Amino acid sequence: MTQMKQVYIVAVSGGVDSVVLLHKIVASSKSQSSISNPQSPIYIVAHFDHGIRPDSANDAKFVERLAKSYGLAFVSKRVEMGVGASEESARNARYEFLISVMKKHSAEAVITAHHQDDVLETMIVNMLRGTGPRGLIGFSRPSLLRPLLDKPKIELLNYAKTNNLEWREDSTNLDMTYIRNYVRHEIVPKLSSSQRQKLIEIRNREVGLCAEIDDQAKKLLVQTLEKGELVRSRFVVLPYLLQKELIAVWLRLNGVELDRKMIERAVLSAKTLSPNKTVELTSKVTLRTTKNTIVLNVDLAHV
Repeated sequence: MTQMKQVYIVAVSGGVDSVVLLHKIVASSKSQSSISNPQSPIYIVAHFDHGIRPDSANDAKFVERLAKSYGLAFVSKRVEMGVGASEESARNARYEFLISVMKKHSAEAVITAHHQDDVLETMIVNMLRGTGPRGLIGFSRPSLLRPLLDKPKIELLNYAKTNNLEWREDSTNLDMTYIRNYVRHEIVPKLSSSQRQKLIEIRNREVGLCAEIDDQAKKLLVQTLEKGELVRSRFVVLPYLLQKELIAVWLRLNGVELDRKMIERAVLSAKTLSPNKTVELTSKVTLRTTKNTIVLNVDLAHV
Protein backbone atom coordinates (compact mmCIF):
# COMPACT_ATOMS: atom_id res chain seq x y z
CA MET A 1 0.00 0.00 0.00
CA THR A 2 1.37 3.42 -0.96
CA GLN A 3 2.10 5.61 2.06
CA MET A 4 0.67 9.13 1.98
CA LYS A 5 3.19 11.93 1.96
CA GLN A 6 3.31 14.15 5.04
CA VAL A 7 2.19 17.75 4.58
CA TYR A 8 3.55 20.76 6.46
CA ILE A 9 2.45 24.39 6.45
CA VAL A 10 5.34 26.87 6.42
CA ALA A 11 4.45 30.28 7.85
CA VAL A 12 6.26 32.94 5.81
CA SER A 13 5.83 36.65 6.51
CA GLY A 14 8.47 37.77 4.06
CA GLY A 15 10.86 38.92 6.78
CA VAL A 16 14.41 37.63 6.97
CA ASP A 17 13.63 34.94 9.57
CA SER A 18 10.91 33.19 7.58
CA VAL A 19 12.80 33.65 4.30
CA VAL A 20 15.78 31.85 5.83
CA LEU A 21 13.48 29.14 7.22
CA LEU A 22 11.95 28.50 3.80
CA HIS A 23 15.34 28.44 2.09
CA LYS A 24 16.64 25.88 4.59
CA ILE A 25 13.53 23.72 4.18
CA VAL A 26 13.78 23.76 0.40
CA ALA A 27 17.51 22.98 0.51
CA SER A 28 16.89 20.07 2.88
CA SER A 29 14.00 18.81 0.73
CA LYS A 30 16.17 18.88 -2.41
CA SER A 31 18.87 16.97 -0.56
CA GLN A 32 16.37 14.28 0.43
CA SER A 33 15.05 14.09 -3.15
CA SER A 34 18.59 13.66 -4.44
CA ILE A 35 18.90 10.44 -2.50
CA SER A 36 15.67 9.12 -4.04
CA ASN A 37 13.38 9.53 -1.07
CA PRO A 38 9.86 9.11 -2.50
CA GLN A 39 8.28 10.04 0.83
CA SER A 40 9.82 13.51 1.17
CA PRO A 41 7.22 15.88 2.71
CA ILE A 42 5.01 18.34 0.87
CA TYR A 43 5.37 21.96 1.98
CA ILE A 44 2.71 24.64 1.57
CA VAL A 45 3.67 28.28 2.07
CA ALA A 46 1.12 30.28 4.09
CA HIS A 47 1.10 34.06 4.43
CA PHE A 48 -1.19 36.16 6.62
CA ASP A 49 -1.69 39.87 5.88
CA HIS A 50 -2.95 41.74 8.95
CA GLY A 51 -3.83 44.83 6.94
CA ILE A 52 -2.00 46.98 9.49
CA ARG A 53 0.50 48.62 7.11
CA PRO A 54 -0.37 50.34 3.80
CA ASP A 55 2.35 48.38 1.99
CA SER A 56 1.57 44.97 3.49
CA ALA A 57 0.00 43.75 0.24
CA ASN A 58 3.47 43.94 -1.30
CA ASP A 59 4.68 41.45 1.31
CA ALA A 60 2.05 38.95 0.16
CA LYS A 61 3.09 39.38 -3.46
CA PHE A 62 6.74 38.93 -2.51
CA VAL A 63 6.03 35.71 -0.59
CA GLU A 64 3.86 34.37 -3.42
CA ARG A 65 6.69 34.93 -5.92
CA LEU A 66 9.13 33.30 -3.52
CA ALA A 67 6.92 30.23 -3.09
CA LYS A 68 6.48 29.88 -6.85
CA SER A 69 10.23 30.19 -7.41
CA TYR A 70 10.64 27.14 -5.17
CA GLY A 71 7.78 25.31 -6.86
CA LEU A 72 5.65 25.34 -3.70
CA ALA A 73 1.92 25.89 -3.26
CA PHE A 74 0.93 29.24 -1.77
CA VAL A 75 -2.07 30.26 0.32
CA SER A 76 -2.78 33.64 1.89
CA LYS A 77 -5.41 35.66 3.67
CA ARG A 78 -5.83 39.37 4.27
CA VAL A 79 -7.86 41.00 7.01
CA GLU A 80 -8.23 44.69 7.77
CA MET A 81 -7.11 44.93 11.40
CA GLY A 82 -6.04 48.57 11.08
CA VAL A 83 -3.10 50.54 12.45
CA GLY A 84 -4.22 50.33 16.08
CA ALA A 85 -4.37 46.52 16.24
CA SER A 86 -2.69 45.07 19.31
CA GLU A 87 0.19 42.62 19.11
CA GLU A 88 -1.96 39.97 20.82
CA SER A 89 -4.94 40.33 18.48
CA ALA A 90 -2.63 40.25 15.44
CA ARG A 91 -0.92 37.12 16.70
CA ASN A 92 -4.20 35.37 17.48
CA ALA A 93 -5.60 36.18 14.03
CA ARG A 94 -2.44 34.87 12.37
CA TYR A 95 -2.50 31.57 14.27
CA GLU A 96 -6.21 31.15 13.62
CA PHE A 97 -5.46 31.35 9.90
CA LEU A 98 -2.44 29.02 10.08
CA ILE A 99 -4.32 26.38 12.07
CA SER A 100 -7.24 26.56 9.64
CA VAL A 101 -4.86 25.98 6.71
CA MET A 102 -3.26 23.08 8.57
CA LYS A 103 -6.65 21.44 9.16
CA LYS A 104 -7.82 22.05 5.58
CA HIS A 105 -4.79 20.26 4.15
CA SER A 106 -4.65 17.59 6.89
CA ALA A 107 -1.09 18.74 7.61
CA GLU A 108 1.12 17.39 10.35
CA ALA A 109 2.01 20.80 11.77
CA VAL A 110 2.75 24.46 11.08
CA ILE A 111 6.44 25.35 10.83
CA THR A 112 7.39 28.83 12.05
CA ALA A 113 10.63 30.82 12.05
CA HIS A 114 10.82 31.61 15.77
CA HIS A 115 14.45 31.84 16.88
CA GLN A 116 16.49 32.31 20.05
CA ASP A 117 16.06 36.09 20.12
CA ASP A 118 12.29 35.61 20.04
CA VAL A 119 12.57 33.38 23.11
CA LEU A 120 14.60 36.01 24.96
CA GLU A 121 12.24 38.80 23.90
CA THR A 122 9.24 36.86 25.16
CA MET A 123 10.93 36.15 28.49
CA ILE A 124 11.82 39.81 29.06
CA VAL A 125 8.46 41.16 27.87
CA ASN A 126 6.59 38.76 30.12
CA MET A 127 8.78 39.64 33.09
CA LEU A 128 7.97 43.32 32.50
CA ARG A 129 4.28 42.44 32.28
CA GLY A 130 4.43 40.45 35.51
CA THR A 131 3.18 37.16 34.11
CA GLY A 132 5.13 35.10 36.64
CA PRO A 133 7.46 32.10 36.18
CA ARG A 134 5.35 30.52 33.45
CA GLY A 135 5.75 33.64 31.36
CA LEU A 136 9.45 32.80 31.06
CA ILE A 137 8.48 29.85 28.88
CA GLY A 138 6.13 31.59 26.51
CA PHE A 139 3.11 30.00 24.90
CA SER A 140 3.68 26.91 22.79
CA ARG A 141 1.09 25.20 20.67
CA PRO A 142 1.37 21.44 20.09
CA SER A 143 0.71 21.95 16.38
CA LEU A 144 3.75 24.21 15.89
CA LEU A 145 7.27 23.19 14.88
CA ARG A 146 10.04 25.74 15.51
CA PRO A 147 13.30 24.32 14.10
CA LEU A 148 15.26 27.59 14.45
CA LEU A 149 14.59 28.04 18.15
CA ASP A 150 18.23 27.58 19.15
CA LYS A 151 19.53 29.96 16.47
CA PRO A 152 20.33 33.60 17.37
CA LYS A 153 19.05 36.31 15.03
CA ILE A 154 22.56 37.27 13.90
CA GLU A 155 23.11 33.73 12.62
CA LEU A 156 19.98 33.96 10.47
CA LEU A 157 21.05 37.34 9.11
CA ASN A 158 24.49 35.99 8.22
CA TYR A 159 22.90 32.99 6.50
CA ALA A 160 20.65 35.27 4.45
CA LYS A 161 23.57 37.44 3.34
CA THR A 162 25.79 34.45 2.55
CA ASN A 163 23.07 32.95 0.35
CA ASN A 164 22.13 36.31 -1.25
CA LEU A 165 18.56 36.05 -0.05
CA GLU A 166 16.06 38.89 -0.40
CA TRP A 167 13.45 39.75 2.21
CA ARG A 168 10.96 42.40 3.23
CA GLU A 169 11.38 44.78 6.17
CA ASP A 170 8.33 45.42 8.36
CA SER A 171 8.31 49.12 9.23
CA THR A 172 6.20 48.48 12.36
CA ASN A 173 9.17 46.63 13.84
CA LEU A 174 10.76 50.05 14.41
CA ASP A 175 7.77 51.43 16.31
CA MET A 176 9.02 51.75 19.89
CA THR A 177 5.50 52.19 21.28
CA TYR A 178 5.33 48.38 21.13
CA ILE A 179 7.08 46.97 24.18
CA ARG A 180 8.40 44.00 22.21
CA ASN A 181 10.10 46.29 19.71
CA TYR A 182 11.79 48.20 22.53
CA VAL A 183 13.04 44.95 24.03
CA ARG A 184 14.11 43.70 20.58
CA HIS A 185 16.19 46.76 19.73
CA GLU A 186 17.30 48.14 23.09
CA ILE A 187 17.76 45.15 25.40
CA VAL A 188 18.35 41.83 23.62
CA PRO A 189 21.20 43.09 21.37
CA LYS A 190 23.09 44.28 24.45
CA LEU A 191 23.06 40.86 26.12
CA SER A 192 26.41 39.10 26.18
CA SER A 193 26.63 35.49 25.03
CA SER A 194 26.96 34.36 28.66
CA GLN A 195 23.88 36.38 29.66
CA ARG A 196 21.89 34.91 26.78
CA GLN A 197 22.94 31.42 27.79
CA LYS A 198 21.99 32.08 31.42
CA LEU A 199 18.49 33.20 30.41
CA ILE A 200 18.06 30.13 28.21
CA GLU A 201 19.14 27.92 31.13
CA ILE A 202 16.57 29.63 33.36
CA ARG A 203 13.88 29.04 30.75
CA ASN A 204 14.80 25.38 30.33
CA ARG A 205 14.67 24.90 34.08
CA GLU A 206 11.22 26.50 34.22
CA VAL A 207 10.02 24.25 31.39
CA GLY A 208 10.82 21.19 33.50
CA LEU A 209 9.36 22.69 36.67
CA CYS A 210 6.13 23.80 34.98
CA ALA A 211 5.77 20.39 33.35
CA GLU A 212 5.94 18.76 36.79
CA ILE A 213 3.45 21.26 38.23
CA ASP A 214 1.10 20.67 35.30
CA ASP A 215 1.30 16.92 35.80
CA GLN A 216 0.28 17.23 39.45
CA ALA A 217 -2.37 19.84 38.65
CA LYS A 218 -3.91 17.58 36.00
CA LYS A 219 -4.28 14.80 38.56
CA LEU A 220 -6.00 17.18 40.97
CA LEU A 221 -8.13 18.61 38.17
CA VAL A 222 -9.49 15.14 37.42
CA GLN A 223 -10.67 14.95 41.02
CA THR A 224 -12.27 18.40 40.75
CA LEU A 225 -14.11 17.75 37.46
CA GLU A 226 -17.27 15.74 36.96
CA LYS A 227 -18.34 14.91 33.41
CA GLY A 228 -16.03 17.65 32.14
CA GLU A 229 -17.51 20.31 34.43
CA LEU A 230 -15.75 21.97 37.37
CA VAL A 231 -17.45 21.07 40.67
CA ARG A 232 -17.63 24.32 42.62
CA SER A 233 -17.77 22.78 46.08
CA ARG A 234 -14.48 20.94 45.42
CA PHE A 235 -12.86 23.98 43.83
CA VAL A 236 -13.65 26.73 46.33
CA VAL A 237 -12.01 24.95 49.28
CA LEU A 238 -8.60 24.89 47.54
CA PRO A 239 -5.90 27.53 48.20
CA TYR A 240 -6.03 30.48 45.80
CA LEU A 241 -2.70 29.70 44.13
CA LEU A 242 -3.82 26.14 43.50
CA GLN A 243 -7.13 27.38 42.10
CA LYS A 244 -5.19 29.46 39.57
CA GLU A 245 -3.07 26.48 38.56
CA LEU A 246 -6.13 24.28 38.06
CA ILE A 247 -7.92 26.90 35.97
CA ALA A 248 -4.79 27.44 33.87
CA VAL A 249 -4.40 23.71 33.22
CA TRP A 250 -8.10 23.36 32.43
CA LEU A 251 -7.93 26.16 29.88
CA ARG A 252 -4.71 24.88 28.29
CA LEU A 253 -6.11 21.37 27.95
CA ASN A 254 -8.95 22.93 25.97
CA GLY A 255 -6.57 24.78 23.63
CA VAL A 256 -7.03 28.25 25.14
CA GLU A 257 -4.20 30.78 24.99
CA LEU A 258 -4.28 32.59 28.31
CA ASP A 259 -2.70 35.27 30.46
CA ARG A 260 -2.67 36.20 34.13
CA LYS A 261 -5.76 38.43 33.95
CA MET A 262 -7.82 35.73 32.24
CA ILE A 263 -6.86 33.17 34.89
CA GLU A 264 -7.72 35.53 37.75
CA ARG A 265 -11.05 36.45 36.17
CA ALA A 266 -11.93 32.79 35.65
CA VAL A 267 -11.09 31.94 39.26
CA LEU A 268 -13.18 34.83 40.57
CA SER A 269 -16.10 33.84 38.34
CA ALA A 270 -15.94 30.20 39.41
CA LYS A 271 -16.17 31.22 43.06
CA THR A 272 -18.65 34.10 42.99
CA LEU A 273 -21.02 33.90 40.03
CA SER A 274 -24.59 32.97 40.81
CA PRO A 275 -26.17 30.05 38.91
CA ASN A 276 -27.20 30.41 35.26
CA LYS A 277 -24.73 33.19 34.55
CA THR A 278 -22.21 33.38 31.70
CA VAL A 279 -18.95 35.30 31.62
CA GLU A 280 -16.80 35.86 28.53
CA LEU A 281 -13.08 35.26 28.99
CA THR A 282 -12.61 36.05 25.29
CA SER A 283 -14.99 36.29 22.35
CA LYS A 284 -14.39 32.55 21.82
CA VAL A 285 -14.19 31.31 25.41
CA THR A 286 -16.95 31.47 28.04
CA LEU A 287 -17.70 30.11 31.49
CA ARG A 288 -21.29 29.22 32.36
CA THR A 289 -22.46 28.51 35.89
CA THR A 290 -24.96 25.91 36.99
CA LYS A 291 -26.11 25.30 40.53
CA ASN A 292 -23.15 23.06 41.32
CA THR A 293 -20.67 23.33 38.46
CA ILE A 294 -18.80 25.59 36.04
CA VAL A 295 -19.06 24.72 32.33
CA LEU A 296 -16.27 25.75 29.97
CA ASN A 297 -17.31 26.49 26.39
CA VAL A 298 -14.62 26.94 23.74
CA ASP A 299 -15.16 27.69 20.06
CA LEU A 300 -12.52 25.25 18.87
CA ALA A 301 -12.73 26.45 15.28
CA HIS A 302 -11.54 29.93 16.24
CA VAL A 303 -9.24 29.55 19.24
